[in-house]
Amino acid sequence: MNPLDEVRSSWASLASEINAADETKLVELRSRFLGKKGEIPGLMRHLGSLSADEKPVYGAAVQALRQEVESTLDRLQEQLRSAALKARLESERLDLTLPGDRSEAGTLHPLVALRDEILDLFTGMGFEIADAPEIDTEWFNFSALNVADDHPARDMQDTFFLSRERGEDSLVLRTHTSNYQPHAMRDRKPPFRLLSCGQVYRCDSDATHSPVFTQVEGLVLDKGISFSHLKATIYTMVRALYGEGAVLRFRPSFFPFTEPSAEMDVDCRSVGLDRDGWMEIGGCGMVHPNVLTNSGVDPEEFQGFAFGFGLDRMAMLRHGIKDIGLLTAGDMRFLRQFKGLA
Repeated sequence: MNPLDEVRSSWASLASEINAADETKLVELRSRFLGKKGEIPGLMRHLGSLSADEKPVYGAAVQALRQEVESTLDRLQEQLRSAALKARLESERLDLTLPGDRSEAGTLHPLVALRDEILDLFTGMGFEIADAPEIDTEWFNFSALNVADDHPARDMQDTFFLSRERGEDSLVLRTHTSNYQPHAMRDRKPPFRLLSCGQVYRCDSDATHSPVFTQVEGLVLDKGISFSHLKATIYTMVRALYGEGAVLRFRPSFFPFTEPSAEMDVDCRSVGLDRDGWMEIGGCGMVHPNVLTNSGVDPEEFQGFAFGFGLDRMAMLRHGIKDIGLLTAGDMRFLRQFKGLA
């Protein structure tokens, strides 16, 4: 038997085995018959011993055998892959009648929810959102706001200094969002109504104070602005947040950047908090003429008011929270109470 007949016979004898083969067996057969050193490529080595008339016939026969083996193996491999895919789909079939696994939807942090509500309220009143750097120079954070060089707020125990340079080039973590006022007045001309919201930093920590907290600050500059405009704005905000029954009081106070100045307290009982007394939520006042001058605004032509709230304390009032640190501790047992916020 010549080599071609031997290979053809060997292939024919394996036909029944191929039909029952798995994919690994098909790979073995492909390597045996069609590989670089396989039986069919090896048949071409015998061409040299054939006559010129026999070579074309022999070559055509080898090629026909190659095509038969390739087509058979390809067809069987495709059948095996289709069967494997079908079996996998059957094993992984989903029963759509079964109840699905419930996953808890995320919710807003109480500070974020309150912030968004306040921003919506003030933008509805015509305020524009503004911002300033959290890392700022001592000049913008203190000097431009009429804070004296020997003011206690500049001490290391009250302020986080990042660098202490001569003059006004020291860098600080802003102690209030008021630093945006001189930035804003330099960047735009009055009249305007601005609101800023962001984190501030102070060396302070107890049940109602936090070293990192969020402030909301407003600034209004125009002609003919009075303290009455300021009070009306604050009452509008407080009663929108806590209800028409909220009781608010203004206590005379002192801030270097406003004159006259006042602190704002909310009656805890009037907003549903289960305790007597008042809670301070922020300060306010008419913008000091020195602040206007430092920022390039003529105090004889324009007047304005400013106010600043501690968002954390307002959230404490809103939700009856007794320790301000809970808002930033990241304790999920505490935060899950606010699942309904959106």
